[in-house]
Amino acid sequence: MRSTTLYREEFIQLARLSWPVIISQVGVMMMGLVDSFVVGRYSSLELAGVAAGNSIFWTVVMIGLGLLNGMDPIVSQAHGRGDHETALRCLGASLQQSLLFSLLLGPFLYFISSHLDSLGATPEVARAAAPYLGTLGLSLLPLMFAAALQRYWQCLELVLPFTLIIIGANVLNLVLDLMFVTGRWGFPALGAQGVALATTGCRFFILFASLLVSWRAFEQRGIKAAAGLSLRRLFTRIDRAMHEKFLRLALPAASQMVLEVTAFSLTTLLMARLGAETLAAHHIVLSMASFTFMFPLGISAATATRVGYHSGRSDVARAFASGWLGMGAGVGVMLISALGFFTIPDLLLRLFTEDKAVIELSLSVLFLCALFQIFDGLQVVSAGALRGLGDTKTALYANLFSHWLVGLPLGITLCFYGKKGLSGLWTGLALGLFCTALINTYFWQKRARRVLSPSAQTSS
Repeated sequence: MRSTTLYREEFIQLARLSWPVIISQVGVMMMGLVDSFVVGRYSSLELAGVAAGNSIFWTVVMIGLGLLNGMDPIVSQAHGRGDHETALRCLGASLQQSLLFSLLLGPFLYFISSHLDSLGATPEVARAAAPYLGTLGLSLLPLMFAAALQRYWQCLELVLPFTLIIIGANVLNLVLDLMFVTGRWGFPALGAQGVALATTGCRFFILFASLLVSWRAFEQRGIKAAAGLSLRRLFTRIDRAMHEKFLRLALPAASQMVLEVTAFSLTTLLMARLGAETLAAHHIVLSMASFTFMFPLGISAATATRVGYHSGRSDVARAFASGWLGMGAGVGVMLISALGFFTIPDLLLRLFTEDKAVIELSLSVLFLCALFQIFDGLQVVSAGALRGLGDTKTALYANLFSHWLVGLPLGITLCFYGKKGLSGLWTGLALGLFCTALINTYFWQKRARRVLSPSAQTSS
């Protein structure tokens, strides 16, 4: 079986897995957008503080979440083979790595929160960001544990319960934002720090709910008995061989995410040098781009799972069919978002702020954001497809070259030396994403041509 039938069947499976993952990813981003919406209407300065704090926090967090990307090929390929023991061993290693990561980086975030002025932020932005970042560091451990559990079950194609958890967390986040940011119902108005308190509370809720779902799923699927491992040993057993395998895949994936996120975070810190209004405009447009990015990011995660599953079953034809379908879906959804940015920019921007100066600055770069939507979708899904095959290095090298050797130098030059300001910086970001998509897709196509021999195509 090949061609039309193969692609049709795989598209159905990919769509079935993708939509709950997309909703989960969008739900996570919606929490950030609600935060920006609430605090932006409270104070533009407090919004700038949230922007500066987030740029640092998510740079750190993406290292940890990037490490968890190492779970994708191990767990999904083990799932394809029906190897529950290897999948559980990988979960144990990821939880232990998450604990170590949180214990090391949590205090670092608190330290940085007291020294933001040394990173170039203006004094007023540093004063707003310091309590926000210091409080947000408390959410690092529950965020990492919940992400590890969710990634494990995602690779086993159990996603809907975690989607419902994120939906519940969004409702809780809005209530807590109104309580702590604006001072509803007799609570003190804490501005940016109130956002951090709300976010931390939601992340502990997500962890608790994820543990309940995991416990029930382990019992229903009989995974513990099949693997012969107790859940307690996930934390107490040091599996050196699995840690080595996990890190061999995880470190390039983490480095790739760090390079990409750091490139965007660096632009936020650079904008802090140009004042609160420019920083707020940059944060709003970046938040909009990050929101739309959640759609292809969800497709990327589903694509990595399906490619890994078929790789574990040695079904290379279906593995590459999943990859191509995922890339096509990623481009399709980003075409829709680009159209929205082009046609209703004022309406979208006024969801975040009524400040005319901030809106005018945002409009100057929103069309650039619309232009790179397609390439952003293609680069993230192609990276997921490669990750499903166990290739976590191609995306790393693509990001290193595209963002740090091409995009950022050009953006900084145009911004500060070419006097183009915010639009100059975003020109560099757009070029970096274009180059990343081009490189990832080229190497995926090259690998597909090499692996899909005529005998491999007819065997399925």
